Amino acid sequence: MKHGILIVSLLACCLSTNAQFSLYKDGKTVFVYEGMLDSIVFGLPQTQEEEKVPYSYIANPQAHDAPNGYTDACWGAQGKVVTEYYSGINGNNSLQVYLPYGYDENKQYNIFYLMHGGNEDQTKIFGNEVNLQNMLDHMIKNGDIEPMIVVAPTFNKCEAGTFYNELRKSVIPFVEGKYSTYAKSTSDEDIKASRRHRAYGGFSMGAVSTWAVMQNCLDIVAYYMPLSGDHWQGNSGDDKARNLSNAVKQSGLSTHDYFIFCATGSTDIAYPNVSPQIEAMKNYPEFIYTADFSKGNLYFMVAQGKDHWWGYVRHYVCQALPYFFHE
Repeated sequence: MKHGILIVSLLACCLSTNAQFSLYKDGKTVFVYEGMLDSIVFGLPQTQEEEKVPYSYIANPQAHDAPNGYTDACWGAQGKVVTEYYSGINGNNSLQVYLPYGYDENKQYNIFYLMHGGNEDQTKIFGNEVNLQNMLDHMIKNGDIEPMIVVAPTFNKCEAGTFYNELRKSVIPFVEGKYSTYAKSTSDEDIKASRRHRAYGGFSMGAVSTWAVMQNCLDIVAYYMPLSGDHWQGNSGDDKARNLSNAVKQSGLSTHDYFIFCATGSTDIAYPNVSPQIEAMKNYPEFIYTADFSKGNLYFMVAQGKDHWWGYVRHYVCQALPYFFHE
């Protein structure tokens, strides 16, 4: 029997039943198949898809540096940093986009917007001093994180505390209209529907920007990484915590719909302002303190002896980012 005749015979049968077929040549059996017909005809897997294993969180992670070599170039698995220009609500501007090694526009990627600090710009994060792309390359290669897109924008055409407007109206539509994320389109509905695949973070004034994004963009961003900076809405730690608590209440989200991984150094100039805010946030029911984001939504990591410098902060990013995009 010819192979073509065999396949036609298979297609003529019910594709959803078990069956056995044999192929003979010169009176001898040369092929035997027993199983689901749709598997042999269409090459479909014969076993059920394995259930996704839940991420193994550490509830109380302690600060540590990235593994040796993570700050160096990852030869053979390097992503690409692209400078993009756009016209936004605050005029013409630029940003930088990290695309992971093997970026495929036919796949969907989580996206992380990471803001620079004061007196810096969009070239800082992927520039020679920080070189965050090296860490991202190693993390992806070693399976610490899934391949993702990381965007370095700037607040220099507005203010750190008001950048959320440009993020919502200009940056996200521009970036996610060009690159492949979980947003099916740049409509308000699709941006909101993909919020669990979107994160925002920043260092120093970028952290000020991060808290402001949380206050104003909970409907489109689920993950937050404020690094060495506090919320600037309120005078006391409790004022700031209450402001964020009220924003969550107004959003109508549950405690399992937003996640905050905050970090700073124990000798960082931001620590005296960040620490009281976090302690106050623990007193509000909207915030459940643990880095196990399957059970809570707020964590504060303190690196002993570290001060206000990107050379330390990039290691916080490396440690915090694997906790994102699992819920």
